[in-house]
Amino acid sequence: MTCNATSPIRILYVEDDKTLQFSLSQMLEILGYEVVCADNGRQGVEKAESWLPDIILMDMRMPVMTGDQAIQVLRSKPGTAQIPIFVLSAFTDSKTRDMCRQIGANKFITKPPDIRKIDADIKEQLRLAK
Repeated sequence: MTCNATSPIRILYVEDDKTLQFSLSQMLEILGYEVVCADNGRQGVEKAESWLPDIILMDMRMPVMTGDQAIQVLRSKPGTAQIPIFVLSAFTDSKTRDMCRQIGANKFITKPPDIRKIDADIKEQLRLAK
């Protein structure tokens, strides 16, 4: 992990909604995080493998490759299997939440996201990972 006093926490945000992607990534950057964005699951997998973020924020319903497909790919690869993944979704039914847990998501966050809660959840996840 790159999380220490001299380098910012690196977040990969995988989201196809450009408005939400822009606003949430800007808020995270204001809080001091380094953020890289991907527009779909396939780009997310590629960027995760090359950049190795500390945390991944993953939308579920996206074109090209869905979030659940991307999570399964990331969990199957040694280099990305242990990266914490937070799912961001407007679909809050128990079936969706259960599926996210089963495929290896660390946290489920309801859209629209609360930046203070995301910030607290990221810090807690990284504290637990130490």
